[in-house]
Amino acid sequence: MTRLDDIAAHGAARSPDRPAIIVPGGATLTYGQLDRRVDGFARSLRRSGSSPGDRLALANCNTPEFFVAFFGAARAGLVAVPLDPGLAAPELQNLVAHARPCAVVVDERSAAAFEPLGVTLHRVDAAADEIAPSETRPSDVGSGESPALVLYTSGTTGAPRGAVHSHAGIRAKVDDIAAWFGLDETHVALCMLPTHFGHGLVCVCLSAFYCGGTLVLCRPFDAELLPRVFALVDRYGVTAFSSVPTVVRLMLRNDAIAPPAADTLRYVTCASAPLHPAEIDAFEHRFGVPLLNCYGSTEAGTWSAMSPNHPDRDRRSVGLVAGCQFRAVSREGDISIPLPIGEVGELEVAGPSLMLGYLDDPDATAAVLRDGWLSTGDIGSVDAFGRVVLAGRSKELIIRAGANIYPAEVESVLLRHPEVVEAYVVGLEHDLLGERVAACVVRRSGAAVCDRDLIRHCRALLAPYKCPETIRFVDAVPKTSRGKVNRASLAALFSSA
Repeated sequence: MTRLDDIAAHGAARSPDRPAIIVPGGATLTYGQLDRRVDGFARSLRRSGSSPGDRLALANCNTPEFFVAFFGAARAGLVAVPLDPGLAAPELQNLVAHARPCAVVVDERSAAAFEPLGVTLHRVDAAADEIAPSETRPSDVGSGESPALVLYTSGTTGAPRGAVHSHAGIRAKVDDIAAWFGLDETHVALCMLPTHFGHGLVCVCLSAFYCGGTLVLCRPFDAELLPRVFALVDRYGVTAFSSVPTVVRLMLRNDAIAPPAADTLRYVTCASAPLHPAEIDAFEHRFGVPLLNCYGSTEAGTWSAMSPNHPDRDRRSVGLVAGCQFRAVSREGDISIPLPIGEVGELEVAGPSLMLGYLDDPDATAAVLRDGWLSTGDIGSVDAFGRVVLAGRSKELIIRAGANIYPAEVESVLLRHPEVVEAYVVGLEHDLLGERVAACVVRRSGAAVCDRDLIRHCRALLAPYKCPETIRFVDAVPKTSRGKVNRASLAALFSSA
């Protein structure tokens, strides 16, 4: 398999009648049906005038049709760009302007969000099931090294960062994941994460298809699903699912959730933010299922370190190096100086699954990719056994319930309010969400804007999860002699409020 659409074709050739996708309470799609629909959709894209290298935005996440469009785009030589239809209108407009897709694939839930943007809308036609697969792929679709996927790190209103990945890079990553966890045709993965992010798309869904397993596909972060997640596990014979720390904490707080009755569930993975060892122990004690930390980034093609399914694993670690190389470095300007094994520094990763670069942003690419090494922005260490331990972040990134929030993005929105002179955003610790968003604001002289006004202003321009929950007004923000703001000291202002 050299291209991502080969995953669907291989599944159809190997086990055409095996369920590829099951929607609880809805349809089941076999590998044979999936591949036929992929082929029909690819042909419809070419007939509509799309050309190899064009970008196709996917806004129908967590549906079987999403994967028809995803694999169909690959088969037609297009580059898939999953987008979150729940973003605010200005965010979507900015992403569409940056990605410049030839069309946006929508469903009933997302069509209204994209209709005002003046883009061509495309829907997946179920009638494509009746089209027999073609014998040969068009010759102009490119090689495995061609771009296949753009994953945006944020729906930012500032400068969007779209990590461009090749077919071969993502294929190598799902191969690493499948090999690490020993996945095969008996694998049944429950997906309750968004398929427009790498965690859900690559680590859960594509890994399941790659090994010929079955995907039980649910709506993302469905609050109604959580109390019955183990009932779904038992009903469909789920062998694994993935989560984020907030989901784990919600499960631990809900006394009504009973452990799985059957013994099919082999493990649960958790990523997007580290778990505390005590949380891992509490989950395993209560539900009787291993909970495994994993670590990665959008730019690295997702998971680069994975925990072994072994009771003696180090619960302080986010996993062992898998399918790549890690090192801790100290930085002197643009030069990375490798540190001795076990010392704490900025983590860098190298391997076949690194992004090709940021879409149309060579400067941002050069800032994080140097000589084949990707700067993760995280602080940590790697020991002689390959265990990765995080010590903090060098980035100002906020992670709320597993979602990345960039302070500069929120600050730019706050500064668009006419009564705001300065705005600085920080993440405050939260026992459920991991972090919550807070803002320190300096008002114009004589201004009367209040916190409710600014939160309402942000909600008109940003997705709700990015908006500040707490705003602290100050007369001036302390700065260093170089005019820089210490965000740690800003966080302390909220604890003293």
